[in-house]
Amino acid sequence: MELRHARYFVAVAEELNFRRAAKRLHLTQPSLSTQIRSLEEDVGVQLLKRDSHKVELTPAGRGFLEGCRRLLQDADIYSRTARRIARGESVPLSIGFVPSLAHGLLPRVLRRFRQRFPDVQLFLNEMDSTAQVEQIAENRIDLGLIGLGSPKEIPDMDIVTVAEERLVAALPQDHSLAQKARKSIPLKVLADERFLLGSRLNAPVFNPWIIVLCQQAGFQPHVIQESGQPITVLNYVAAGLGITIVPEQFSRLVTAGVRFIPLARPTPKYRYCAARMRNNRNPVVEYFIQIAQEVGQGGGEARGD
Repeated sequence: MELRHARYFVAVAEELNFRRAAKRLHLTQPSLSTQIRSLEEDVGVQLLKRDSHKVELTPAGRGFLEGCRRLLQDADIYSRTARRIARGESVPLSIGFVPSLAHGLLPRVLRRFRQRFPDVQLFLNEMDSTAQVEQIAENRIDLGLIGLGSPKEIPDMDIVTVAEERLVAALPQDHSLAQKARKSIPLKVLADERFLLGSRLNAPVFNPWIIVLCQQAGFQPHVIQESGQPITVLNYVAAGLGITIVPEQFSRLVTAGVRFIPLARPTPKYRYCAARMRNNRNPVVEYFIQIAQEVGQGGGEARGD
């Protein structure tokens, strides 16, 4: 369906008269009738009941009208925003992100976004996924970059994957598994290890997911502690208190006393996702998500390959 067809249909639906709608659109009445019939053929349903006396919306037409109005409203917003950007006017965009993204993917996304949209005013907020989801739902931020997915179901929230990367085992440098040069290790070799995980409050989805992965590998992990941010947990690992599993972004940090080894297949990759509310009308959100996907899916650093 073309955008002009949506405009034609809305005009007829609001006027309920082809002659008045044609005049409003600066079209001839026969041409407008032809365009509406073509639209109905494309959609595959009758949208209007018409005879020589009146025009009425069908039930399908009433639902279709609301969709067309939203489509035209979005198109108008996108056009106005594009013109604002072209004129160099500032467009604000507030973004939340999980801490691990600050170590690789996020700087690259921000760099490319800034190259394309230098006049967009960015507000960056580092926070865990739970806080992001709450603020997105309350329209306090436009967009969230979270891990795995939403920690709870939020109606009308869209979540799309922007990047994937390997999971890595973080081991004390003097650990027996860290002594040899290894490209990867199976998750099951960690069955007898003491696991350290970040705070469940900060990782309400990640921690249970790691436990499930261990169970699928044939063992129940012995978790001795769940507390702190990932950086704090890595310090515990360096002290020899246990091992942990983190997304590969963290292996790019210089962490004295810690050896990072990727987990071998079939251990799945970790997903970074973008979350936004469907009713958020800031069109810059779409541009940012597209760039995040370009960077996340197009570069080895983001994917961990």
